[in-house]
Amino acid sequence: MEILRCEGIEKVFGKGESRTAALRGVSLSVEKGGFVAIVGASGSGKSTLLHILGSVDKPTKGTVTVDGVDLSKLDAKEAAIFRRRKVGLIYQFYNLIPTLTVEKNILMPMLLDKRKPDPVYLETIVETLGIADKLESMPSQLSGGQQQRVAIARSLIYRPAILFADEPTGNLDRKNAKEIIDLLKLSNRNWKQTILLITHDENIALEADRIVTIEDGRIVGDQKRG
Repeated sequence: MEILRCEGIEKVFGKGESRTAALRGVSLSVEKGGFVAIVGASGSGKSTLLHILGSVDKPTKGTVTVDGVDLSKLDAKEAAIFRRRKVGLIYQFYNLIPTLTVEKNILMPMLLDKRKPDPVYLETIVETLGIADKLESMPSQLSGGQQQRVAIARSLIYRPAILFADEPTGNLDRKNAKEIIDLLKLSNRNWKQTILLITHDENIALEADRIVTIEDGRIVGDQKRG
């Protein structure tokens, strides 16, 4: 079952002499439950693509459909709600709210909707991620690896249609980076979570089931593994 499709995505920044094409006709399909890595050098367009697929930005041209929703038809408010409920986002620098406890950071997407979380699912997530004893801590009291675990828990709490991870290990040492990738693989395996991982590290990309290579705003390779 297809969970994501984009067709003919183009993204242009600037005008006239400063005009830069970041994406040049990108088309991609992702099946539900897949673990896909998009790999490319800095400036290749991979993060721009992720922002468009995650409804953070809009393409100059082309269409994106996620879980049956045409993102081009969403206004800014609708896009924000869609991201909160259907898209999990993990970034390199965690983006935790420093004045809130770990538990409230994890539950923030649901608190914004005034919805009650499933306590059993919450417990399962934090136990699996190894942060059950950190729920009352503040982000500043955690290591980088622990903060990224909190960010993963927050991205999973709404059971999103798809999880986008943008260089999630870029700010971590090798040991913590491996642990974070292992946890993403675990969520893919145990909860059938669809994951699209952006990375410039080919060794990390090899952990995925499929590797899509992007270069100069175009897909130049698409390899299924295993």
